[in-house]
Parts: sequence; C-alpha cells; structure tokens
Amino acid sequence: MSGKVIILMATYNGEAFLKQQLQSIVSQTHGNWHLFVRDDGSTDATYSIIRLFQEHHSNISILDNQGVSTGSAAGNFFELIQQCPFSDFDYVALADQDDVWSPDKLEAAIRLIEKEGAGAYSSNLISYDNRLKRSRFMDKGQSQKKFDYLFQGASAGCTYVLTRAAFECVKQMTSGIRSYKGRSHDWLIYAICRVSNIRWAFDQNAYIFYRQHASNVYGAMSAFAGLKSKLGLIRNGWYRDNILWIAEKSGAEASAKDIVSLIKSCSVMSRVRLALKAGEFRREKNARILMVVLLLTFVF
Repeated sequence: MSGKVIILMATYNGEAFLKQQLQSIVSQTHGNWHLFVRDDGSTDATYSIIRLFQEHHSNISILDNQGVSTGSAAGNFFELIQQCPFSDFDYVALADQDDVWSPDKLEAAIRLIEKEGAGAYSSNLISYDNRLKRSRFMDKGQSQKKFDYLFQGASAGCTYVLTRAAFECVKQMTSGIRSYKGRSHDWLIYAICRVSNIRWAFDQNAYIFYRQHASNVYGAMSAFAGLKSKLGLIRNGWYRDNILWIAEKSGAEASAKDIVSLIKSCSVMSRVRLALKAGEFRREKNARILMVVLLLTFVF
C-alpha cells in the first residue's frame, strides 16, 4: 500500500492537546504522508509546537496564513484546500488538532477505499469527554438515504479521506466561496461528493479518539444535551439556513430541486410533503422520526 496521503490540519489555540495528536500522526503505519498545517492566528504555544515537530520531521509543512484569520474551523480548512501547494498525491485526509489517531487509521481508510472502489471515506469514532473522563462509541455508519447529504454530514470531518479525483472536485466547487462563518466543512464536502456521484465508503470501525472539551466547535454531546442543542439551532433557523446554503454550494439545488423548493416554501402543504419524504433525509431512525415531528409542529 504505497499511496501518498496529504493530511490537512487546521489549528487555533490548540496547545493543550496538539502534541499528542501530532505524535499519533507521526506514528502511522502508513508512512507515505505529508502534513500541511495552517494556523488561524493562535495566541498560545500552538505554532511553536508545530515548529518543534517540523524540525524533526521533513514531511510536516506550515502554510503561511499571510496574517489572515478566518475566524472559523471551516474557513481555516478551506483555506488549506485552496492554498496548499499540492504536487503528486493519491489521497487527502482531514485532521483536527485535538484528537488522537489509531496507528492504522490511514492504512485502514486506504484499504476500504480500494476495496469498495470509493472516492471518499469516513468512519465511526470513539468520543472521549476530557472533563468527565468517559468515552463512548459513535455510530455514524448507517446506510445512506437519498437526500441525507442535504441534512447531515457523513461523520466527523476528522475521519474523512478523499481520493485525488474527489478532492479536486471539492476544491473546484468551493473555490468561489468567500465566507464560512457558522458553516460546516465536513457537511459541505459530503454533499459535494454525493451530488457529484462520488461513491462514499462508511467504515464501521473506529480509528479516532475524538476528544471533547470546552473549546470544541462541534462535539459529541450526551443524548439529552445534544438534542437540546440541536433543537435550539433548529428553532433559531440555523439548521434550515445551512441546508439551503449546502444545497446552493454543492449543486444540490439542481439534483434535489423539488426538496429544496419545498424547504424554501415553508407552507403547510410543503411541510406535509416533506414529512412524507422524511425517511429519505436522515440515516438514523430516531432522527427521521424527529424530523417529521419538527416539520408538522412548525419548529423546523
């Protein structure tokens, strides 16, 4: 297995956990990789930690942010995507600054991509609450639904690995976007791949220790806390607005024209029609049921 992997890491004030994550990348059983890091203007020791690792590993590069702070994880990742000096490579993997990778993470991803003839990959993961000192398995590998890409991402973006062809498609589709404030990079990447008919491989195994702490942008909350948070986002319009944004930027306004039109309409009849199709919107059974309730009670 010799494919070259470009790893993209977006950092910002990550000194607390960055060393452990970098060490887990350096320890990968698949050794043909190059890590590009873009820092979004950290005020702690993040940059110094990256420089220290760079001094000892020639396959780690720091991308000059040219004094620009995007103010968001998504913006930072897409700056990496657009500006990295890519040469010859076979795969692109995304990495968060605060997780820990299993030594065979990259090897397992490439193996499954090749086995399934896929263009993109995601996996399950182990969520670890740094404050409560407890972990749980996060199942993200349910079967795809026809329009799930409009309503959710494939998994946490830190599990994503894309082939060169899929990556080039994502890069082209996102080249004209100027702001990602409040947006989700992993959700958009999944949507672009689905709209472009790129086969996605879901790994039922977990290769990432997904650390949860106070600074997470998005995290793996408890069932109650997660539901409460999501309902708040739905009630204030964030979720609906992001669905429409994803549809526009991924090209789904054409491929899912009828669904997008119904969401924009918000009429009683549109809600009823969406509720009848809710089984095609989310991969998890409970989420599909909740979607029906939200539509019919005018919360969504």
